[in-house]
Amino acid sequence: MGNKLQLLFWVILGSAVLCAFFLLISFTVAGTDTALRVMVIITEVFGAIALIAGILGIIYLRDNNDRWLSISVVSFAGVWVWLAVVFEIGLNSPFNNYWLLFITYYIFMIASIVFLRMAFTKIKTIYKVLPAVVLFANALLTVYMIFLNMWWSLPI
Repeated sequence: MGNKLQLLFWVILGSAVLCAFFLLISFTVAGTDTALRVMVIITEVFGAIALIAGILGIIYLRDNNDRWLSISVVSFAGVWVWLAVVFEIGLNSPFNNYWLLFITYYIFMIASIVFLRMAFTKIKTIYKVLPAVVLFANALLTVYMIFLNMWWSLPI
């Protein structure tokens, strides 16, 4: 593997790990508005880097393990980038067609689970743990989204 491809691999791995790390930290500061906003921005930056690097990894990396690692990072970051976009446009604002948000989320999440499961079976190196860890992070988001879906479905 060339130096540039090796650097791309480490950027993919590092940005995914940092995104998941700051994501978990953002859950601990959820009560404070300013700290949460800072953590969300840092997580969004690392998530965008992970998504872009993962897409480049799918295109340029030739090793099957590295390519499936990139696919797992893209499937993980894609779901969280979707949430970041919805969060930035105003998840808390009144939205008449909120069901559209949840349907698109569930479609993204099912696709993410399928790709993460495929990546887990295809990766043969120590990096096999990454799809399992990011699947846990996506499971936290799913629990949140199910709770939010039930909350918004309650009659007023």
